Parts: sequence; structure tokens; C-alpha cells
Amino acid sequence: MLISTFPEISAAILAGGRASRFGGRNKALIEVEGVPVIGRTLSVLEPLFSEIIIAGWPLGDPLPQGVRAVTDNYPGIGPLAGIEAALRACESPYLFVFGCDMPWLSGEMIIRQADDFLRAPSDILAARIEGLYEPLHSVYSKSIQPSLAGYIEGGGSPTIFDFYPYVATRYHDLPVTEETRKALTNINRPEDIIR
Repeated sequence: MLISTFPEISAAILAGGRASRFGGRNKALIEVEGVPVIGRTLSVLEPLFSEIIIAGWPLGDPLPQGVRAVTDNYPGIGPLAGIEAALRACESPYLFVFGCDMPWLSGEMIIRQADDFLRAPSDILAARIEGLYEPLHSVYSKSIQPSLAGYIEGGGSPTIFDFYPYVATRYHDLPVTEETRKALTNINRPEDIIR
């Protein structure tokens, strides 16, 4: 049996999106330093979380072992739908959410943020750096799933942080370092891989 660092927190990787700048290729399967981004991500997350969910995984792409794919209930509205789907499906009371295009995640940074969350759980522990939100490096309580679904169905903004005021949101200020910036980097264009 896998013993994880955070048994009360599941992890979700959001893999939806068109990836138009990559010719529609699944960004999670693009290689960075010879390893697919999804492989790099899983190597960081697997020791920390016993349940890993991928929301919005493209049909036809091979699903990595040990993860469970879920489908968005609200396709076409972006990451907010992936968070809702993962919250609906996760077995843990809390969910740490990541983007599928973040090849340089830091296990130490994740541990510090998860520890901060567990010291004083809230509906959302939103990461931010220099006042900018990082919703795809944040912790969400499963209990907000009905509120989030209602927000989406009511025509709420698809921007994740516009939902923050509707629930009890705390902020985790990340240190302003090169390590932090690298860990939060996502690949949106082929030239981002070269960084």
C-alpha cells in the first residue's frame, strides 16, 4: 500500500485546453529534458498524494498508470470546470490542483503549502506571488464543489480567482525566488521549453 505524505489531500492535474500553440498536441505529453511533462509531474506528486486525478485528459491519449481521469461537467469554460470535476470525483476532503503544463514543480514548495493549509484549513488556500494568484498551484476543499457548480451554472466568471470571494479563501504567499518562478512556469509555446 502506498503511504503518502498527505493522505487527507488528493492531487488533480488539469489537462483540458486546446494547446493551439502546440498544434493541438496534449501539452502533458510534450517532452522537457527528455521526459514527458506528465511524467515529470507525476514523479513529484506520487510520493506526496495517494490519489491523483487528471481532469480533461484527451480521449485517445494513453492515460498514465496510477491516475484516474475525470470528465468536465461544464466543457468549454476552462480550468474552473476541471477543478469542479476533480472536486466532485476526489475521495479526500481536500484537493491540491496543478496544471498539466508545469514541468518544474517543486516537491518542497508543495509540502510547505500543504502544511500551511492543514494548519488552518479553509475553503481555498490560494497561492500567490507578488500579489498575483496562482490558482493552479492551490488547495481546494471538496466541500465547495456544490457552491462552485452553482456559481458556474449561474453564469459566474470562468476566471478561477473571481470565485474566491464566494468562499472562505486564505492566501499562501510564495517566496519571490528563481526556484519559485521556475516551479510555477507553464509551457504555453514551444520556446517555453528552452527556458
